[in-house]
Amino acid sequence: MINKHICVGLGIFLLAAAATAALAGPSMSSAWLKITVNQDECVKRSSASMRNASFNTRFEVLGNSSIYGERGDYTALIRCAAEQEIVYFVVAGPTGPQCSKYMNIMRDDF
Repeated sequence: MINKHICVGLGIFLLAAAATAALAGPSMSSAWLKITVNQDECVKRSSASMRNASFNTRFEVLGNSSIYGERGDYTALIRCAAEQEIVYFVVAGPTGPQCSKYMNIMRDDF
């Protein structure tokens, strides 16, 4: 009887832990760089940086300011704001360390 209670208790604990992990959602990593290039050059560099990092699925440039792409379970966005002299990088996905790795690759390639 005690074993049955332990198994039920362990099952409830594992379900609660899994639900908590599922509610945590995806991880995200972001960074920005100060730039001196114009908007068109920023979009050109950002597009190349994203493609070089293999974010080629659903790749698109939106409104000459946002570059979007996917790589497996990871999604990236690079936003050019040349008037404010910055470019902003964001990667979201299942694990924080991998998000940071991909974001750093794109930022360093810019």
